[in-house]
Amino acid sequence: MSTVHVVFCMDTEGPCDDPINLEILKNWQQVDLAMDKLFSKDFRYRYPDSYGSNFKIGWFFLTWTGFNPETNPRKRDLGYHKIIDHYRSRWGNQIQSYGDEECWHYHHPPKSGVANEWSDDWSSSTEYKNIISKQIIERNWFPICFRAGGTIMDKHLSRWLDKWFPFDYSNRSPLKSDLMDWENGISEWRAYNPNIDFYKTEGSGKRYIARTMDLLTGIYEAGEDDIVQAFVEAKENGSSIISIFDHDYRDIEERINHFMKTFVKTSEKFPEVKWKYSKPSDAIIETQSLSNKEDLQIETICESNIVKISVSSSIHQEYPWIAIKDSQGVIYQLESNLNKISNTSWELEIPYKHNYKEIGIGVSNSSGYSKTKVISL
Repeated sequence: MSTVHVVFCMDTEGPCDDPINLEILKNWQQVDLAMDKLFSKDFRYRYPDSYGSNFKIGWFFLTWTGFNPETNPRKRDLGYHKIIDHYRSRWGNQIQSYGDEECWHYHHPPKSGVANEWSDDWSSSTEYKNIISKQIIERNWFPICFRAGGTIMDKHLSRWLDKWFPFDYSNRSPLKSDLMDWENGISEWRAYNPNIDFYKTEGSGKRYIARTMDLLTGIYEAGEDDIVQAFVEAKENGSSIISIFDHDYRDIEERINHFMKTFVKTSEKFPEVKWKYSKPSDAIIETQSLSNKEDLQIETICESNIVKISVSSSIHQEYPWIAIKDSQGVIYQLESNLNKISNTSWELEIPYKHNYKEIGIGVSNSSGYSKTKVISL
């Protein structure tokens, strides 16, 4: 039977103090009260899907680093792990029990360093390397799903993403703004492999891009037309993914209720099509018929100044992400001295072993598995 997958992506950025827009939640107390509503059992089961399952959320966690702390006009919570640690501490058990997913959201810092400006120049910063490396070593986390900040994409980011992440929920076609351009992109409710440079079209890229539209913003509001389109496409093609996003600095329980009430009512017009809540990775895995049975493990053997790395199944990356913690406690990505032996094994040369404290390894695959391993030297 045909199936519509319902995916909700939360750009999880923490508080934002905007004196012009009083709707925006300006501190953690306000954000917590709003998000508590979304973690309540009543909310999660208010509109059960065709299988009786609960509403699920993909939490796309942002790290506010790479910005100048002296130019933080919206009082963002700057610092590594600040956002994800807050959510794991307060709602970690519910995230697991409801079947939510931890994903990665990235705002590329501008050369100005202002923490409320988004760069469309991929050369303006390399902070993404620091964020991922620290997440591996300090939080044992290497994400699978990605969403671009402001859904800003260019060929340089697209090339980088294709190397490292299986799933990308940045497509916002057909919208266009000063910094973001998804005009003339793929506006169907499905995932596709992009042309790496011309990411708005299909091609030979390794990752899958799925379309995600605004729950309610100044330029778009997802509604009945989108829902009908998703059901028609599922009926014709066997499946579809209708993916909607918003931010945690808004109190959006009623917005989601409004959307889901419309969704349920519209679904009654398509009794031959089932629908289900899916976390972001699962929606792509199921609609693309990707294998979901290959677990992923990392094995390492240290011999003198060589670290032998092997994985138990194929990975998305040609090379694992290698993070280094040096003798001064500085963490960064190591992008050299790694030799590929086979599709599942590599050798890492550490010429001055005494200069390093730890090595972190991150890998993932299109089966929805991610694995990290940290070894002390």
